Amino acid sequence: MVGSRASPASSIHIARNLNQDDNDDDGEEDSRRSYDGEHEKNKKGKYLENNEVDVSDNGANNAIDDDHLFVPDGLDLFTNDADTSWEPGWLTPPLSISPDQSISPSRDLNAQVIPMLITPAALPESLHELGMSYFLTNYVVQNSGPCPGFLNYTLDIFADPLGDPELVQVAIRAVGLAGLASTTGADNIMYKARASYAEAIERVNAALEDSRTTRNDSTLFAVMVLGLFETITCSSDKSLEAWKYHINGAANLLMHRGTAQFGTRLGLQLFGEAVSHVLTLCSRYGQPVPPRLRLLRVELERNFVRKGPPWILSTAHIEVMDLYNRVDPDQKTPFLPGEWEKLLSHAAELDQRLENLVAELPAHWRFMTVSDPSANQHIVYNNVYHVYYNTWVAKVWNGLRACRIILNQVIYCLLLREGLAWAPYELSPEGGVYTALLQRILETTTEMRDGILASVPQMLGFVRHDAAMGTSYLDCGRAGMPYFVPASGAYFLLWYLFLAGSLPINSPETRAWVVDRLRAIRSAAGIQKAGYFADILETNPAFIITEISMNEFLVPSI
Repeated sequence: MVGSRASPASSIHIARNLNQDDNDDDGEEDSRRSYDGEHEKNKKGKYLENNEVDVSDNGANNAIDDDHLFVPDGLDLFTNDADTSWEPGWLTPPLSISPDQSISPSRDLNAQVIPMLITPAALPESLHELGMSYFLTNYVVQNSGPCPGFLNYTLDIFADPLGDPELVQVAIRAVGLAGLASTTGADNIMYKARASYAEAIERVNAALEDSRTTRNDSTLFAVMVLGLFETITCSSDKSLEAWKYHINGAANLLMHRGTAQFGTRLGLQLFGEAVSHVLTLCSRYGQPVPPRLRLLRVELERNFVRKGPPWILSTAHIEVMDLYNRVDPDQKTPFLPGEWEKLLSHAAELDQRLENLVAELPAHWRFMTVSDPSANQHIVYNNVYHVYYNTWVAKVWNGLRACRIILNQVIYCLLLREGLAWAPYELSPEGGVYTALLQRILETTTEMRDGILASVPQMLGFVRHDAAMGTSYLDCGRAGMPYFVPASGAYFLLWYLFLAGSLPINSPETRAWVVDRLRAIRSAAGIQKAGYFADILETNPAFIITEISMNEFLVPSI
């Protein structure tokens, strides 16, 4: 995300140079090395070096042979909207659930967890099963309505006769045990989680020794799951880099799999999930989607009868990252005298296209806006929250909002860096052509931020919504997070909430609200990266801003 208070030519690279004090993490890092130190050479040798795909064009071009294609896209791609009928209605008393009843009672693991924690002699098999159960109940979302599901092909991966079920099992176990350990504070379970993680890395490296197993669905799935492990356990810059390595690894595997992966439903599902992560990586590091990846996406699009909102949005997001890379907001001095207006026109047209996408969405993609002056201020920002079909649909909406935030930062940079240098009269308050556009940037960015914040209550489980019955209510009984709510909503929200909280248009109160919600995610959902993000927003001087003008409202470069 572009921006700095000192200059309009700033950086989207929030994840690039986080100059955090890592002293508090020394103990955890030393402990972590003790768990998987013997695997470190393999981890950085085969898996990371041989399979890393730089998010620059050259990195992708050099990663594969000419006869292999590949492409990522943003947000999950494969959605069949034809048979959906849900429409957001008025808030009504719930007909099928009560305030004290969980929407997802399957997450009630207390009866299993507590005995495991107090009984050191508990069988490893029981702990392993508990890790598997935690993963399946917290991170798998079934397909429903406009939602194609999330990781809902996990059992199909297990059953694949060509795959490696042991690799899949150990990767899932690592994630499940890590989540369980983070929510309970059980060090012995985290030890087991890291041991499983190290074993999974070893098995992935073994799979990469053979070109056939390299292309297996189970190998790609395991690599993506290992990225989720790093999100759950992230507490430092090193963890963020490890996440990047896993996404790079997944991108490289996609390229090696080529168009053959489109021949099965499972291959399509894995492709959609993986390219979503790749686009997130490109967005965080301010890089365009590599051309080979985009070409593979074009090949896939040839078979589409119709394109749903996620696909259209991801296409636009790819264009946005192209523009971002061309404009290069890190560059502090103007350098586009002959093309800045052409780029500006393209960016403005693209932003209008995204507005049109929203206007044309079918009913089941829309959300309901609720204003509730009595709502708990810790849970609901400015008394307004949204009700979506489910958290996955909310994730797609937040992806659109993030895309427009990035795009409007590109527009801002073009106006302030290039426009003021080459045509300052066009930004004059006295009738300049681009004066109104400059004002709209602030309005759009604020609107997109508020939309992300309005999604937080449902993403964190406070909005109890029954899509089939069309009933919803806000459960503000707890300021933390409700029990028995899957962690997937918090996981979907994490990056977008951090982006919204990092905008320098935020007041200290807004930033503090975001920090509080991030810490709630850390404690209740066991996703440690949320605490890491909260620390950045709370302590990094780049985000501590008390007064801001319209010309200085973009994300700081840190």
